[in-house]
Amino acid sequence: MDLFIMATKKNEKPEKAPKTTKAAGTQAPKKILVIVESPTKEKTIGRFLSGGYVVRSSYGHVRDLPKDELGVDVDHEFNSKYVLVERARKIIPELNGLAKNSDAIYLATDPDREGEAISWHLREAIAADRSKFQRISFHEITKAAIEASLKSPRELDMNLVNAQQARRIIDRLVGYKLSPLLWSKIKSGLSAGRVQSVTVRLVAERAKEIAAFTEEDYYTLYARLAKDAEGRDFESKLVRWHAKPVEQTILLKLFAEDYRYKTSVFKKLEDTVEAATLLRNATLTVSKVESKAVRQKPKPPFITSTLQQDAYNKLSFSSDRTMKVAQSLYEGVELGGERAGLITYMRTDSFNVSTEIQNETIKFVAGTYGKEFVPAKPPVYLKKVKGAQEAHEAIHPTSVYRRPEDVNSFLNPDQAKLYDLIWRRFLASQMEEAVFDSVSIEITDANGVAVLRTSGRTMKFEGYLKVYREEKEEEVTDDEEEEDSIIPPLKEGDKLILKDVISKAHRTSPPPNYNEASIIKTLEKHGIGRPSTYSVIIKNVVDRGYIKREKDRKLLISELGALVTEKLKDFFPDIMDISYTASIEDKLDDIADGTINWVKMISDFYGPFARNLGKAETDMVKSRPTVVKTNEKCPLCLSLLVMRESKFGKYLSCSRFPKCKGKIPLDREGNKIDVFKPIPIEKICTKCNKNKMLLRKSARGYFLACSGFPKCRNIEKVTDPEVEQIINGANPKS
Repeated sequence: MDLFIMATKKNEKPEKAPKTTKAAGTQAPKKILVIVESPTKEKTIGRFLSGGYVVRSSYGHVRDLPKDELGVDVDHEFNSKYVLVERARKIIPELNGLAKNSDAIYLATDPDREGEAISWHLREAIAADRSKFQRISFHEITKAAIEASLKSPRELDMNLVNAQQARRIIDRLVGYKLSPLLWSKIKSGLSAGRVQSVTVRLVAERAKEIAAFTEEDYYTLYARLAKDAEGRDFESKLVRWHAKPVEQTILLKLFAEDYRYKTSVFKKLEDTVEAATLLRNATLTVSKVESKAVRQKPKPPFITSTLQQDAYNKLSFSSDRTMKVAQSLYEGVELGGERAGLITYMRTDSFNVSTEIQNETIKFVAGTYGKEFVPAKPPVYLKKVKGAQEAHEAIHPTSVYRRPEDVNSFLNPDQAKLYDLIWRRFLASQMEEAVFDSVSIEITDANGVAVLRTSGRTMKFEGYLKVYREEKEEEVTDDEEEEDSIIPPLKEGDKLILKDVISKAHRTSPPPNYNEASIIKTLEKHGIGRPSTYSVIIKNVVDRGYIKREKDRKLLISELGALVTEKLKDFFPDIMDISYTASIEDKLDDIADGTINWVKMISDFYGPFARNLGKAETDMVKSRPTVVKTNEKCPLCLSLLVMRESKFGKYLSCSRFPKCKGKIPLDREGNKIDVFKPIPIEKICTKCNKNKMLLRKSARGYFLACSGFPKCRNIEKVTDPEVEQIINGANPKS
């Protein structure tokens, strides 16, 4: 079979599960084909099943819309043409042979819409009687979970399949219709996407918000005090002056969120003189003491977005890196004689956890840390994520008894770090709250003109902090709470000794640039995208040059990204609107729930989009990214160079491009980077045995490479002494 093409069946209705299903453990057919979507899952699950079971991988999707055409008939209910992807042309014939000799076929892809769609495409592509197919799903890859799923197979959930199809078709319509428009109006090779475009707008709007922010200086006053001459000093902050607050919190309404920052009535240092003089001459007395026990709750277990945010902040993992590592922990690792998945499914937006894992965790916590660390009732974390799928579970270890220190030797460094983070966060989420003794002291002068305040707390019971401590967010703003102070025992009426008055200078800060963690948090807050899409969205907009990822991990808008955003805002206000984009996600959820028709939903979207597209094709003015001329000369043809911008930053390029491809890289400050010219040596390549080797230099250092590249891609290590010899004129042959 050279090519498999199947149109979407628009009248295919959600299938109902059979009234009775034979349990695999009681009367299992003699030959059962189990199909998963990844070779790692195949390897892990294959260890759990024996006898008549054969486990095979589809290596992801087997069918998709064609690459070289729209593949969607917009005039006939959006009928879609699906073709076999390249790798499936070898896989499907193999699966056909196995299916022919099987009594039953269990589709065991991931437990989400994408997984359901893969299973449906497999059923449509494999030449076997439909009655043979059953769907099994599980949230963790352990022997117990797999065996349980085999006892309760079901039919495909076509609501989930149709929700995935609707997303795929809408994204195809936007991408394939908008991209040619951008090619003709701005620059060839550009692309646009439904969710990616509003994500780029977030970064573009933030750049404007930062530029519009006016920074200003302000001052705060502190008194350094002591209970007596021998007592330890502590600081107290002036919070009220002449019955008015010293500090004010300013609220800015931004494009995607509110931003709060602090300033004060003291705009200049001289503004503090009157208050400082009063404090130096006043008798300061404790006017109020408030002591109370403060309980601090643990955070809920990870869901996809919070895992990506924490891994970014604590491990410096990109969202893409986090998901790849999490996938490997989910699909299974070798554990010295056994193979098992270490965590549950990592694409989830639900805080639910099973009773089984909660009971196991309670037992573990009591035995390891003591019964006082077990809460009176198992904690329940309510859904706060828009569109969360409660049937899923939060991300947690498949067994808390697999402690990080017990499995680290079987994991690579990234896996070990991420597993430790997941294990500790989950364990903490099921533990008792931490308890602190908190005290707040107010101090006034005799006339009540100045009011100072200091606060502090001491830990009374460690609780969940025994295993998991929060760190401060990477972005720091001026609205942070003051640090807790160590305060001596005080009571109302105590007279205090003034040691010094200190003024501290501050400067208001603009809204922070987005980083991967904060933009994922914003997308999730507004219901844009879903767990399976966050990392893909960010990777796409960076790879396409719309957003730049700086070395300090900030996400900045590129000139190209800003230009495309402005054009799309003018002609496609809906697609560039946060609320509208979120409403599409809500409607996809409704399709998955079976409450709305998926074809009508696509039609409702496409009508206004097509009208806007027609207007843009006629009225959008052509623009090009700004090209800055320079007096630098091209190293190849000596023509003048111009400054251009790519996803990696700015660089100098020959003004005759593409006829001449000379270019010079620039650093972040716009300075030219010296390019190391390869040095030929007499040594012959050990792979092709005919070309000489070259000494080259990359960001990682020096290396030897075959001069026959790209036909021969041989590279070899080179020592520092050898590099020095070559650079100084020596020409080694071996």
